[in-house]
Amino acid sequence: MRVTRLPIPEVLGTRESAAFEELIGVLNGIVVDLWGDDDFVETAEQALAEHRAQEYTERIVYVAVEDDVIVGRVEAIFPLDEESETVSLLVDVVPAVRGRGIGTALLQKGEELAADGGRRVISTYTEHPIRTLEGADRLVRASAGTAGLPRDSRDVRFALRNGYTLGQIERSSELHLPLPREREAGLTMTLSGFRLVSWWGSAPDDLLERFATMKARMATDIPQAGIAVDPEDWDGERVRSQERTLVARGEPLLVTAAVHEPTGQIAAYTELAVPADGTKAEQYDTLVARAHRGHRLGTAVKLRNIQELGLRAPHIRRILTWNADENDPMLAINRAFGFRPHALTGHWQKTLD
Repeated sequence: MRVTRLPIPEVLGTRESAAFEELIGVLNGIVVDLWGDDDFVETAEQALAEHRAQEYTERIVYVAVEDDVIVGRVEAIFPLDEESETVSLLVDVVPAVRGRGIGTALLQKGEELAADGGRRVISTYTEHPIRTLEGADRLVRASAGTAGLPRDSRDVRFALRNGYTLGQIERSSELHLPLPREREAGLTMTLSGFRLVSWWGSAPDDLLERFATMKARMATDIPQAGIAVDPEDWDGERVRSQERTLVARGEPLLVTAAVHEPTGQIAAYTELAVPADGTKAEQYDTLVARAHRGHRLGTAVKLRNIQELGLRAPHIRRILTWNADENDPMLAINRAFGFRPHALTGHWQKTLD
């Protein structure tokens, strides 16, 4: 077994892209084995669009190769903001060859990349579908929230054995559409002093910079009790860059924002990544500015976005969303909409000497 860097191709369907396309097939097999469905399967075209967008985030991929076959990977994701201290590592190994040290070798390579890149804090993640959590009694808990991850899980043992601490748990929740009429009626409200604006794929020019200001707050205004998070610099061009990447992935963002009429500033927003095919949309950001909380803006923007989704993409029948376990206000909003538990995600961190 050898660990080698994977070049990111310019285009697909060439000799140079063969290893990249092989890796995407391997990762899709790992995803189906974990989840039992194709919710998180992606095409090579989608993956390449993500990896080619390196203006604000650098992605470095190493693969484990055995008998000329890819059996695992580590992907190091470096935020390129000036004050960034973190790096995220994604480590995956084909189930049939786990337990042989391949994951450890890949993780060590990722940690070497982090050190070489001058990063102090390493993040990694474990995914736990709801079916794997039933009956678990020995739990590892984060410093905030009430949920716990099963200590006997292979991935949890792997993280602990390699010196990682569970900093935060995210709850993944699922909503089936359309909303029942009585539920939608119960969530409908009249806003005073705010107007709702929706767009799909591209933010209006007159709101672009104000929207970027809110996007910058997303990294610092959400609950993050037990994890180190880098601040993010956002401007209009960074918003446009993200929009271009998601359009290239075939998953443009459907956004609804609440504009504070006296000041013209965006007070809240929510985003859905909406694929052209399939039945599942994924919730991206939802944020209410601290100065405007208490007006039920979170409910208002989410409801309008779901209504817009029904008009623009009626083929979507499910929404998946992720929230910090300690984010009680947003979890309460989700319950009011009818979201049900789907999975837990462990956010693990390790600080380098």
